[in-house]
Amino acid sequence: MKYEIMLSILFELLSKRCVKASYLAEKYECTVRSVYRYIESLEMTGVPIYTVRGSKGGFSIIDTYKLSSTFLTAEEYKQTINALTAINSSVPSKALLSAINKLKATTKNEYGGFDLKSGNLIIDGGAWGDTLGYKSKMAVISRSIEEKHKLFIRYHDRNGERTERTICPYFILFKQGIWYVYAYCELRKRFRLFKTGRIELAHVLDETFVRENLPKDKLPDFDFWHNEVKAEQVVLEVNKKCLSDVEEWIGVENVTEKDGKFIATATLPYDNGLVSKIMSFSDNVKVLAPEDLKDKIQKIAQNIVNNY
Repeated sequence: MKYEIMLSILFELLSKRCVKASYLAEKYECTVRSVYRYIESLEMTGVPIYTVRGSKGGFSIIDTYKLSSTFLTAEEYKQTINALTAINSSVPSKALLSAINKLKATTKNEYGGFDLKSGNLIIDGGAWGDTLGYKSKMAVISRSIEEKHKLFIRYHDRNGERTERTICPYFILFKQGIWYVYAYCELRKRFRLFKTGRIELAHVLDETFVRENLPKDKLPDFDFWHNEVKAEQVVLEVNKKCLSDVEEWIGVENVTEKDGKFIATATLPYDNGLVSKIMSFSDNVKVLAPEDLKDKIQKIAQNIVNNY
C-alpha cells in the first residue's frame, strides 16, 4: 500500500504545479507526517522535489524532470501505442499522432530490438461500407474541438426529424460501441450528446467559442442515456436460433441458461427503438418483463395481423 501511495503522489506532483501536504493527506487518508515520509522516500529515489513556502506553497517537482522511458516495459509501450493508434484511426488528431510518433521513437531508442507489430485493437465506429466518409466526418468534428470553432451540423434525431443547428463541441465520447459528441446546442440552449452516426453533415464555422470549465453536474455520467430516455430492466426469453445475436446486442454476461431456456436480463433505454429491436428477432425472442412492454409488443403484433 505504501508504494501505491508513493506512486500516486509522484503522479500528482508531475501533473500539478504545486501540491499541499494537507491535500495529499486528505486524498490518501493518511497523516501529514506520513506525506512528508513519502516525499522523503521519493527524494531518496532521485526525484527532484522542492518545497514552496507560504500560504500558496507545497511540494513541487522541477520542470525539467521527466520519467525515464523505461518506466514502462517494451510490452506496455507496445500496447499503449496500439491503443492510441486504434483511437486515432477513428478520431484523427494531430496531437494524438504526434504522441504516437514520440512513443514509437522512444521505444526505438530505449529498446534496440523492439519490434512494433500491428495492433490487436481496431476501433471503427462507422457504418459498413462507409469507412472513409465516417472518418472524414470525425476529422471535422475533432478539428472543431481542437480549434474551438463552432460546428454547423444537420442532425437526424431518434424520431426521424432532421434539424440544422450550430453546436459548440467539447469532446468526443465512445460508449457502448457508439461515438458521441458532447456539445452545447445553440438550438436547444443546453448541453447534450449527439450520436455521430446521426450527423448527416458537419461544417466548421469561422466563429469561435469560449470553452468553459464544466462543473460535474453538466458532464454526462456513464449512464448518460438515462437522462434522455427512461430506462427499464428488461427480461427476455431467447430462442437458441438467435442467441448469438442477442448476446452481441446486450453482452454475453447478461444471458444465462435456466432449465434449458436462455434468459437475457439488462437495463435498457425504453423507447421505440427498443420495441423495434425486439420485434426484429421475430418469434425467437419473448418478453417476460416488464408487463407494459409485453402489452405494447402484443398490440403492435395484432395490428400487423389486422393489416393482412
